[in-house]
Amino acid sequence: MKLETFSFDIDGDGIAHAVFDVPGRSMNTLTAKAVADIISITKEVASNDKITGLVISSGKPSGFCAGADLGEMNERAGGGEKKKLSEAELKAQQFEQGFSLNRTLRELETCGKPVAVALTGLALGGGLEVALAGHYRVAANDNPRIQFGLPEAKIGLLPGAGGTQRLPRLVGVQEALPLILQGTSFNAEKALKMGVVNELAPASETVQKCKDWIKANPNAKAPWDEKGFKFPGGVVHRSPGAGQVATMSNAMLHAKTYGNYPAQKNILSCVYEGSQVPIDAALRIETRYFINTQQRPEAKAMIRSLFLSTQALSKGASRPAGFDKYELNKVAVIGAGLMGAGIAYEQARAGIETVLVDISVENAEKGKDYARRLVEKQVSRGKMSQDKGDALLARIHPTDNYDDFKGADLVVEAVFENPELKAKITKMAEEQLTDTAVMGSNTSTLPITGLAEASVRPENFIGIHFFSPVERMGLVEIIMGEKTSQETLAKSIDYVLAIRKTPIVVNDSRGFYTSRCFGTYTQEGMQMLAEGIKPAIIENVGRQSGMPMGPLEVSDSVG
Repeated sequence: MKLETFSFDIDGDGIAHAVFDVPGRSMNTLTAKAVADIISITKEVASNDKITGLVISSGKPSGFCAGADLGEMNERAGGGEKKKLSEAELKAQQFEQGFSLNRTLRELETCGKPVAVALTGLALGGGLEVALAGHYRVAANDNPRIQFGLPEAKIGLLPGAGGTQRLPRLVGVQEALPLILQGTSFNAEKALKMGVVNELAPASETVQKCKDWIKANPNAKAPWDEKGFKFPGGVVHRSPGAGQVATMSNAMLHAKTYGNYPAQKNILSCVYEGSQVPIDAALRIETRYFINTQQRPEAKAMIRSLFLSTQALSKGASRPAGFDKYELNKVAVIGAGLMGAGIAYEQARAGIETVLVDISVENAEKGKDYARRLVEKQVSRGKMSQDKGDALLARIHPTDNYDDFKGADLVVEAVFENPELKAKITKMAEEQLTDTAVMGSNTSTLPITGLAEASVRPENFIGIHFFSPVERMGLVEIIMGEKTSQETLAKSIDYVLAIRKTPIVVNDSRGFYTSRCFGTYTQEGMQMLAEGIKPAIIENVGRQSGMPMGPLEVSDSVG
């Protein structure tokens, strides 16, 4: 048996061990080759009488599997020999491709031999679905970053390898439906409490725990294959509790999405219809809805925008070639208001020494207090240790003295949208900078070419536009002025990536990209109001078009 993404061996007790380890990647994903290997492993386990059970684990320290390879999936959805096939042939081909992994996991689940899965890191999407097809799951209790979940809905898809059928049968519709609809992830302790995993153990012991369980349970079956199986909490069409959850979910979903997200609607249909039939038929129902969802323009657009393009940008897709990576040891932020304080916090969180400058030390300290409150919140929620929080705050140096950031690698000016004030700040800041340092302006509307006129080195001047609140908003606009050099652009992208944001490079025109789109939306809403159209109609039209807020509500929120 030749495998490309798994290693496979059989121990002296006849227990096979398949280790998932995609070559050349830091994280396992379900590529076409990985699916082919799972098919081969399933056939071997089912047909080899010497094999008494199977343990599946990961060779990656990062986790078990992050789900489907969305790049491959997008290519398959958009390509193929569609023009050479009739509509019926195309649908049959799509169903066969979509059902392949579902069928294989069901064959593994019913092969008559116990299957246990060792989970030492994250298992998301298809990764969790593979694990759910096992009869027993052991998760690591010493990895604080371990996560489980079915996040497909966040990118316009639905779980297509049994997730909409096995999870409700395992934990009940009331527990499963919100997790699938919202794509919520959860830790090992919650997974154990819900019954998603069966046991917790140190990562180094998970494989042995799986083997011990296999020896003790040679005739294991999935709960839904046992005679008399019933859904925990009851099925949707018979149980008041489960039915109420489904009804409320449908109403709340429409109120929130206005019908713009077909994935969630199809998830509800999957769970409702699948709960009324045996699991073999339910898995076919899931595949039918998965293909319908995958082929929708909403899913293709969300995968491209929210995953593929974002991933490419996060790897520096817009960065000019030919320049060494810019090392950032010290960065200054001028202006300790809400925006500047947020930028300082993000820089310090990324390990960068940050000088936070304002007109007085008292004002600068207020900016650091903002970071302190964020740290306290993170520590109280268990998302940051006190030591890391203290180290983060120690990297923020509040001051009113420009001399304190002399020799900084980059400066972000984050003062009021006043060209004269920004010009004054630019001149004062550049006196402390070397010829190679970057001077960045955080502006949402003012043209960068005009602001750069105050600079003695306009080739080093660039727009770096953050969004508020900075600690929650991942997008950063980088705006090139007419004289901004490619090297400055490269350095600025390195800076944005260093603080774990997603950079987009935009043209230098008033409003740039986001503010121009945002402004058009709100202005049109106000124009409609002036024309006598009722506010409720304006707001509903905005929401129905896919916007999270109506234009009038947005206008009220921003003043």
